Amino acid sequence: MDPVSAIGLIASIGTLLKASKGTLDLIKSYKHAPKDLFELVHDLEIFEEALRGFDRVLRSRQTKHNISEKILRTAINDGSATVKDLEKRIKQVYKTENSSLRRVRFVQNKSHFETLAKQIKSQETFLAVCNQHPQLLEACSTVVEEMASEPRFPSDMSESRSPLISRYPSSNSSSIISMSLGSSQPSSRSSISSKNSSTTTSTSFGNTLSVPGRSDRRGSDVSPQSSTLVDSRSTSSLIIRRACRHDCYCKCHDEPTTGESKTPSSRFNARVFRENNKPKVECSDPGCAATISQEKPIPVSLFKKAISNMMSTSSIQVRYRLNTYRMVPEGSNAMRYVKHGNLEKLKLAIESGEATPWDTAPDGWSLLHTAAYARQLPTVQYLVKLGAETEVSDLGARKPVDFAFLKSRGADATQTEKDIVQVFSKQDDYIDDYEFTPIHIAVLDLYDPEDLERPTLEELIDFVDHANNAPQGTNWSHWKAKYQKRSPLFVTIIEQFRVSAAENPDTGKIIQNLVDQKDRKFHWTPLHWASATGQADKMKILVNTGADPFIKSNLNANILHAAVESNALESLSYALEIHKRYPDLLNIDQSNVWGESPLIMAAQGCLVGCVKLLLEAGADPNVRQENQQVALHYAGLSDRGEKKCETVALLCDASNTAKLDIDAQDEDGRPPIFDFVDDMECMKCLTQHGAKLDLLDNSGNSIIHHACMQGESDSLEALLQLPGDGKLILTRKNNDGNTALIEALRHESIDCAAILLELDDVGDIVGQDGWAAVHYAAKLGDQILLKAVLKHPTFTRGMKTRDGKTARVIAMEAGHWQGETKDLLNRYNALI
Repeated sequence: MDPVSAIGLIASIGTLLKASKGTLDLIKSYKHAPKDLFELVHDLEIFEEALRGFDRVLRSRQTKHNISEKILRTAINDGSATVKDLEKRIKQVYKTENSSLRRVRFVQNKSHFETLAKQIKSQETFLAVCNQHPQLLEACSTVVEEMASEPRFPSDMSESRSPLISRYPSSNSSSIISMSLGSSQPSSRSSISSKNSSTTTSTSFGNTLSVPGRSDRRGSDVSPQSSTLVDSRSTSSLIIRRACRHDCYCKCHDEPTTGESKTPSSRFNARVFRENNKPKVECSDPGCAATISQEKPIPVSLFKKAISNMMSTSSIQVRYRLNTYRMVPEGSNAMRYVKHGNLEKLKLAIESGEATPWDTAPDGWSLLHTAAYARQLPTVQYLVKLGAETEVSDLGARKPVDFAFLKSRGADATQTEKDIVQVFSKQDDYIDDYEFTPIHIAVLDLYDPEDLERPTLEELIDFVDHANNAPQGTNWSHWKAKYQKRSPLFVTIIEQFRVSAAENPDTGKIIQNLVDQKDRKFHWTPLHWASATGQADKMKILVNTGADPFIKSNLNANILHAAVESNALESLSYALEIHKRYPDLLNIDQSNVWGESPLIMAAQGCLVGCVKLLLEAGADPNVRQENQQVALHYAGLSDRGEKKCETVALLCDASNTAKLDIDAQDEDGRPPIFDFVDDMECMKCLTQHGAKLDLLDNSGNSIIHHACMQGESDSLEALLQLPGDGKLILTRKNNDGNTALIEALRHESIDCAAILLELDDVGDIVGQDGWAAVHYAAKLGDQILLKAVLKHPTFTRGMKTRDGKTARVIAMEAGHWQGETKDLLNRYNALI
């Protein structure tokens, strides 16, 4: 085996070792798993032990090149697939906290666990044989190669067509192979046996060799007792290559021993033991006992090839991920770009280093969480391609795929939401994480494709009530047998009752309240999900059959929040009817764990219908969430469009003017109007209702600064035309010492800078670190901008940055010291 293949195999074995150990730790981490899977755990421990031993064999200097790569690669891949499948099923069964549901899933997967146990036993047997006899595979593969290179004669067709070696040895082999190699001790499964075995082949790797299926023809110097004759047509025993006289089993030694007869032998023996008339194969094994030549230096190109192959192979796993997980505020530029669906600005922010694909808000929401929740398919695809984490959970243990699933089941779901789900998961395995009850499944229409009965929500609720009415001591096994051929949902319900009765024998009568049971991800009851999916009819069924409409999730969300999640107007209307009857129990301004009321959530998505219903029902637009933002702030973070303006108009309506704080500043000092610099219609609406333009955030930035930083040239022009003390805002410096012009140049907003340069007074043209407008213009290399800066009244020749760089040096560093840029700087920036 060449070094490149050996490195790849060693890496694959290392990955498999890590996976098997992780699976063992996973089993032990669950309370009931070690007891339920006792035999499987034992087999897996033996498999891991054999794998570690084989890893040592493969790394050995004497044996690392003496094993067939193809057979090993197949075995390792099979082992990896088995361990991966086992880990997946263990998580599906045991990660639930509901004992009844866990037992149901164990019964459903029991046959799969037994199958996986058999596979692990078979693979461990293969590894054990290789650990004790590493030359076995090399010998067999060499025989196959030599036989393949021989021409086929008509008489050969009478020989057995069965393969000489199987994929790898298994416990179902039809023969017994026992091997003796000096003092080596067999492992627990190094002997392969079968009850159906009728033949035994004994092979000793010493000075003699037994060949199955042929008589001994080597001469009189070999005693007849040293061979065992076995019909090769009636056995699948392995054909073993004879060891060389140096006892190192090297490929280069295939010459006969001293006393071997030179008489012709049969074709079969000729293939295996004949003298090779070809030039002798040069030995490449540094440990060969017959070679005392000088070791050849390994070419550098071979080492580079090995390292390249090792780094590119899929079996190599990075030990440490060096991603930078930055904690960013909810209102950061990157978060706003994701919510707005502005992919180009997001790409620019990431490429410039202003943001990373792993930026995360304090509540655990990453850019990917936000993109999935905001239904931004191109942004999701871009972030996943960059390597953004898809398995990281937020404060509520929800992954990005969970938000994608939520939006895909909503009343306003489109194909886009379903495509986002497919980006994260090509299978439906993520649904198992929710641990939906049969009532959830009926509400969400998540029936198994094989369930032809598909019982309705009413039928399942009636069945639960029927089971709750069963007397104490009911034999639930009889119920299970009775409904065995019915929908599996009935069997699941019965199994929950049976397990509860078995685990709590002293409880007495078993009562199950499935209509109020929460799922594991969102901690929503079936009523929450019916509200979120816009199924007011199912909400009425649940409420009329005893469901509690006042239950809140673990994040303090009620059914009003759930209805707003998917713009479900019918569900929201029905929930508001309940609120009118019980205003104290179903609070219309209920804040979730982030302080968001249903109105704030409706404003974020610019859900005009929901905003209107909530305001008419008396929702307070001044409720502040954890970052001190109000509904107007959230409306500014949504996409552009007519719905955004309609939402702002509703929030600024005259009937609510008295109680609306239109200039409410959040914890960063940003009023709502700062989030509307990308929408002139909304800005006009806010200014008409009294929004102030001279407010500054905590960084000292005005609305003019924000328009320049975001490159909103149209908004900048409109702001400059508004009446007021615009000069004061225009010339003001922020906390970094930059005016609006300098911020425009720093953020490469050339159009905004050009608009400001048309004015005579733009404030101090020197910003932080001594960088003036001419320095930024030279770095950007835009000739029109540079000419405007050089001709502006505030321009001064020979200006230097704080570290002593002139515009000429900066242009050279940026690669723009040529053409018109060079001419302009020489003409206007020269000292004389």
